[in-house]
Amino acid sequence: MSEGLLDDATLAKVEEVLQGACGLTLASSLRRSLEPALSRAALTRHMSEAAFLRQLLIREPTAVEAFIEHAVIGETYFFRHPEHLRALASRARLHQGGPFHVWSAGCASGEEPYSIAMALMAAGLGNGGRFRVLATDVSGRALQRAKAGVYSPWSLRRIEPDLEKRFLVPHPGAAGNDAQHTVTPDVARTVDFRRHNLATDAVPSLGFHAIFCRNVLIYFTPQLVRAVLSRLVSALAPGGLLFVSPAEVPLTNEMGLETLDVDGTPVLRMPLEQPWTAGESATVAAPRRDAQAALAAALRRETPVPGSLRLSPRATPATLQAFSARPSSPAPVAEAPRSQAPASTPAARAAQDAGLLTRALEAAHAGQFDEAEALAREAARALSPEAYLLLAMVAESRNDLDAAVEAVRKALYLEPQLALGHATLVALYSRLDRREDAERARQNALRALDGLDDEHPLRGVETTMTAGGLRQALAPRSSQMGWQGAR
Repeated sequence: MSEGLLDDATLAKVEEVLQGACGLTLASSLRRSLEPALSRAALTRHMSEAAFLRQLLIREPTAVEAFIEHAVIGETYFFRHPEHLRALASRARLHQGGPFHVWSAGCASGEEPYSIAMALMAAGLGNGGRFRVLATDVSGRALQRAKAGVYSPWSLRRIEPDLEKRFLVPHPGAAGNDAQHTVTPDVARTVDFRRHNLATDAVPSLGFHAIFCRNVLIYFTPQLVRAVLSRLVSALAPGGLLFVSPAEVPLTNEMGLETLDVDGTPVLRMPLEQPWTAGESATVAAPRRDAQAALAAALRRETPVPGSLRLSPRATPATLQAFSARPSSPAPVAEAPRSQAPASTPAARAAQDAGLLTRALEAAHAGQFDEAEALAREAARALSPEAYLLLAMVAESRNDLDAAVEAVRKALYLEPQLALGHATLVALYSRLDRREDAERARQNALRALDGLDDEHPLRGVETTMTAGGLRQALAPRSSQMGWQGAR
């Protein structure tokens, strides 16, 4: 991004365009993440950034659509929030009548709807068309990726080995890239993809038995949240389940939904005339009239601490495919910095570092781990804690847990109060069966959060994780949970 092209006032106008087109609103600290999206969109239109920006600000339709394609792309992974999938499978087993219909609203690149299908098939609903999954997103580019159903190890980093073996087919990657995986035909044929804008479009159908809309509402204005929720609730069948992220549960107050406690996790349900049978693993909580009480219930849930840096609620449907190593600094997409002259000012150096990390993260998403590592190491020369966190992510993706731990420790040497760094060590030490070290890291992470408001955004890689969200994720667990429960 050309220096000075996007001042704060212009960034605010760009965000207004995005909000008007698809409802997305960012915290002021995250607006700079729109810059790399604008650069990529201009490149695809074969325009200069300045010319594309002019078209965008007058809301020229093709420019707006191109910008959405690059700004609103969720990056997620398979079997995220497995407790939701356990609750879904439990409910689906008891379903009688026609097919069990599920809507994945804001499906991004497809990992969520395919995980839903895999969970239902693993629960014994795979034969005879017993369920259908409708997956929608505002981004046509994301839907193309989802329909292809091809994923790098980055997306598979949380799926259990038996499910990976059953539902994904490995095949060699391109030269220099890791192997790719394709969803099996029996999974793919259960999912229908369709373009849909949650902010402006009517619901695609009615009578859904479950709707997933996770980590989307937090990016909408309060007024739009109520409108979208009203439409989602209207699309539920009696007794239908609504899955939102834990941070979004308080937003659903006064929507006429019941709260179920499923394995310590809040799940929302359209009321039934008769309650679930006693055999179901859910209990109906008292009606939710107080937002603080609802939030407290969400924070008490039993939640596994994810591995690597995926402790954030970011990369899910309709969130930005963006990364800002230092949110206050521009994040240009630059050519290979090794051949450039040294940056002449601190601001230019910060921009160059952020650009390196943006490219490194994009390479990791594409499964190009060698390139991602090289770019991250280049950025680490500027003593960036985020660069070392990204190196840890790459190392963990290669199953080199010791190297991942060492990289995180270097990040914490540079920034001892980096809460997401300590939280990452919790997951890594747990995988290494170093329980005392994991507990020590958990306590260090909680101490790093002391004094921070729940809404405070945390510094890290590829994250819009808040202090409250991380406190919730770090809540102690009584057992190690797989997607189907205790093992």
